[in-house]
Amino acid sequence: MRSVKLSVALAREVSLARSRAATGWLRGTPQGRTVRRVIDGLAEVQIVDRSMVLAAQIFTSVLPVIIAASVFSGWHAAAETINDQFGFDSGSLGAETGASSDDPTLAAFGVVGLLMVVLGGTSFARALARVYAAVWKVPTLGPRDAWRWLAALLAVAIAVALVGQTRELTRIRYAGGPLALAGELVVWACVWTVAPFLLTKGALTGRPLWVSGVLTAAGLTAMHAVGRVVLPRTTANAEAHFGPLGLAFTTVSWLFVLSMVIVGAAAVVKALALDETAVGRFLRGPQQNGA
Repeated sequence: MRSVKLSVALAREVSLARSRAATGWLRGTPQGRTVRRVIDGLAEVQIVDRSMVLAAQIFTSVLPVIIAASVFSGWHAAAETINDQFGFDSGSLGAETGASSDDPTLAAFGVVGLLMVVLGGTSFARALARVYAAVWKVPTLGPRDAWRWLAALLAVAIAVALVGQTRELTRIRYAGGPLALAGELVVWACVWTVAPFLLTKGALTGRPLWVSGVLTAAGLTAMHAVGRVVLPRTTANAEAHFGPLGLAFTTVSWLFVLSMVIVGAAAVVKALALDETAVGRFLRGPQQNGA
């Protein structure tokens, strides 16, 4: 039912765009109106503010879940993920404490700590749900749908860890690099298709959903490739000048860039879904075009 309402809303917005007075390139051509909708959509969703909130929530919610979960698998999985995603060696922060994941005390703390972190970490999923609600004009989730926050948080946390593990594919001779890149793209595409579906209660479905997932995945994979070149030197300089505080600042700054990709991809797909050309007709699909 909700997906039908979304289809009708998209069709109405397309009709409104066609009926407006057309002056200038940004209003007088379908392509110009699409560019205008992208710009207006990014401004309307407040991409800078929402990206900063999302970055802070990733730092305080998603990363602690990964680290807390490492109690059961050993520190190395979390350490490799942090090293791959943010370009610095987590061992430099004193991660090697000598404690073993087999220690009963550590295991007990891990169970309680993981539960506390996961329950508190749903703030990230709530912030992400507000982003999708603002972009797609759907109601925000209430307490009855709290399981969706939890599922989205765990999905993103698992995806971040899996992306770190895809670097193991680079050890394969010749094909390792492309395989690692393809693996990362697939992981991101899956999670950023599932997350908006969960957080919009299934209102966002079909082509807009998976195109949003693929576009988000492509953006994150591209930025990650850039980060592998830029981040090691940046984090080394930050650590040399400001110590752990410099690493924290660099990490949050990079998370802000990645969050802009997530928010921006959703806003761009919404603008393209209203496009009057073949791109928009493809995204809306037969039902939405005929609505």
